[in-house]
Amino acid sequence: MPVLGQQKISPLSLLVVACIVVATAGVALLLPQASPWAFLALAGAALMFYWAMRWEITAWAWLWVLSYGMLDAPLWRLEIPGFFNMTIPRFIFLGATLAFLLYFALRGQMLRFDRPVFWLMGAMIVCCGLSAAVSGWTAPASPLPTAPYFRFLEPLLFAFIISFLFYNAVTGRPAQIKWALIPLTIYGFYALYIGYLQYAANMGASGARDFIFPSYINQREWGATYGIHFDRSRGAYTLANPQATLLIALFFIDLFLIRRLRGPYRVALAIQAVLIPPAIFFAGLRSGYLAFMVAGIIWCLTSKDRFGKGKLALAGLVLLLGAVMFRANLATEDRTTGGIAQKTPIVGRIILAERSWELFKSHPLTGVGFGHYLEAERRMEVDPGILAELGTVMAMPHNLFLLMLSETGIIGLIILVALEVLLLRESLSLYRKLPETATGLLSRPLVVVFWVVYAAWFIDGMLIDQLWDPASSALFWSFAGLIVGLNRSLEPHTTDLVIDPADGTS
Repeated sequence: MPVLGQQKISPLSLLVVACIVVATAGVALLLPQASPWAFLALAGAALMFYWAMRWEITAWAWLWVLSYGMLDAPLWRLEIPGFFNMTIPRFIFLGATLAFLLYFALRGQMLRFDRPVFWLMGAMIVCCGLSAAVSGWTAPASPLPTAPYFRFLEPLLFAFIISFLFYNAVTGRPAQIKWALIPLTIYGFYALYIGYLQYAANMGASGARDFIFPSYINQREWGATYGIHFDRSRGAYTLANPQATLLIALFFIDLFLIRRLRGPYRVALAIQAVLIPPAIFFAGLRSGYLAFMVAGIIWCLTSKDRFGKGKLALAGLVLLLGAVMFRANLATEDRTTGGIAQKTPIVGRIILAERSWELFKSHPLTGVGFGHYLEAERRMEVDPGILAELGTVMAMPHNLFLLMLSETGIIGLIILVALEVLLLRESLSLYRKLPETATGLLSRPLVVVFWVVYAAWFIDGMLIDQLWDPASSALFWSFAGLIVGLNRSLEPHTTDLVIDPADGTS
């Protein structure tokens, strides 16, 4: 890895630094009252410059991913008239983007747009952006008036930009994989802490919420979801879905790292892995249960352990016995105790799927407009005896693919499906390039971990509109950028891999 004394600094980079210094001095002279802020900005620019020279730049992506779990809008928000509000995650995104661009500038590296998956990301941004521009960036007739621009910015545009920058920064070094996985496991202890306290509170422990921080997590109404998952262990998020998606990914990340790390942290990861399945149960999401089962099947079937299928059969037997033992709880509609018999959401999804199809037939090519599903749906004839019971929060189809079909037509759906297929193909390509005997961080099980994240994200998308979930989108697309970057970094030659000694090579 290049060190500071060996780094070639381009004239453009020196010019940028000079401009920052001159601008700071100018502000200090012309506006003395703003001098502290100017010099603080100069210190921040110097820190970012040094980070881009010496530290792992991909850490910025994970800092942004995790910021949604502790630093979201209720903690601090800057309201700007005539502009969208700025939150800590949004400022971190801007900082991450600037840090990545500075990193590329210092190395004289051109941004590579050499993968079809990123061309499709660009097409998706253009498709949704044009659709929202034509139909309106806000939807005043909707109970969620900021829906179009919010759904476009963080879960879509920001996530795709970070994925693209991440891809260009990946060099195939194992340290970058550690920066991806270990911060997630560190945050995982906090997510479990919050989840267990929320479950205790939901089960009647009145003082449990006093130990939850930040305190805004205890506000039933925060966010745009009307507190619909307040009675579940939703972690630090407005919904339980990002908590369940994170925990499913975390469980298999733990299994992956336990075999590759040494020391006391390995024991901590084993403890964390044991605590995760109950926490997924506490989230009370049927999609979470299904995703965890599918992820387990993927993990066992792709394991090179000869007992992989046996473990799968054993897990299935344990699941069956558990279902028999707790069938009384499962047969109820109470999600707190694991009930899966709640029928209203199922009926609502069926009705809204039919209405989504009707909207698609009315605008098959371009849809009703990105972010304008609610307006279009409410212009349709409504059976008041059915949809009135569903409420505002059930007025969306709760399916990412149906929503894209309704709002952006067949064009948007084709782009989305093609994007998912190409992303899966990139991961399969990386899997085939890695030898079976590689046992380090850059190995086939890492790709399997991505498949687990992919499965959890995909299944969740079949049951919810994930463009209301920036946390899960940030996690998935950042991980995707890592995998596609690793695939590119192994072309045309593989990097140094840790090989199983039994193979007889090193």
